[in-house]
Amino acid sequence: MKLILAALLAVAVTGCVVIPLGPLGKIGSDTVLVCHKGKKTMELPREALNGHLKHGDRRGRC
Repeated sequence: MKLILAALLAVAVTGCVVIPLGPLGKIGSDTVLVCHKGKKTMELPREALNGHLKHGDRRGRC
């Protein structure tokens, strides 16, 4: 129990928060993940998605 409390305190003090990404981007945000040129996963604003899909990128992680 002390270890858990110490870990929570350390996270609160440093301000670090780990937010897992959903399959299409950050939870609650207006972004999507795109596999750019089959090599690099990028997180982009939703408005940029169509342009990337038109030149061959695909939705999701690489």
